[in-house]
Amino acid sequence: MEISANKDTGQTVYELAYLVLPSIAEEGLGKVVESLKGIIAREGGTEIAGEDPFKQELSYTMTKTIGASRYVVNDAYLGWIKFDLPAEASAKEGVEHPANKIKADVEKMDEIVRILLVKAPRETTFTFAEARKALEVEEAEEAEPADVEDSGEVKEAVVE
Repeated sequence: MEISANKDTGQTVYELAYLVLPSIAEEGLGKVVESLKGIIAREGGTEIAGEDPFKQELSYTMTKTIGASRYVVNDAYLGWIKFDLPAEASAKEGVEHPANKIKADVEKMDEIVRILLVKAPRETTFTFAEARKALEVEEAEEAEPADVEDSGEVKEAVVE
């Protein structure tokens, strides 16, 4: 699995996972995602893959302060975007790396609660949609009653 700069393409692959405030209307999520993609494109990034945000209960409470308001959230819209950036951009001295600029610009967005930006492999091996589907299948299998024969007889066991 190649995670660092790909020598053939001269690109480094990153994945941006983000949480959007639950107070954003579902119709407005597309605008937030387009803003994220615009920030990535402005720094020379090209989208490879991604997953539209979906509502998810959080494991713990998070807060977001916007101006004088403080939002406390127990759920948020979770999404991700995988993109690549030119590897030579990180080699220039005295110039801020585009990934750092992307991170700073996304963190300034009022709609975003939290982000995680990491280097990633080019191929996508996991999606939340696949995980939710597998979980639904597992829950359905657990809900089915097991085939058990009950004769009503009590068997005695001799323990020595």
